[in-house]
Amino acid sequence: MEEPNELLGYLKANHIPQSKVAEAIGRSMSATNRKINHHADFSQSEIRKLHYDLKIPLEMLI
Repeated sequence: MEEPNELLGYLKANHIPQSKVAEAIGRSMSATNRKINHHADFSQSEIRKLHYDLKIPLEMLI
């Protein structure tokens, strides 16, 4: 069974649209969606931006 996506759940619970995440890290919606759905990793600088700019907990991003 697939694990629940905690980051996606956090974004929805906190009304943070994926478009805002994409804008914060300077990526396309497609690239951002791959990262949110664990098909690609966030870079250290992207993690830092999301944590400081959007207040997303680090444990959700690592």
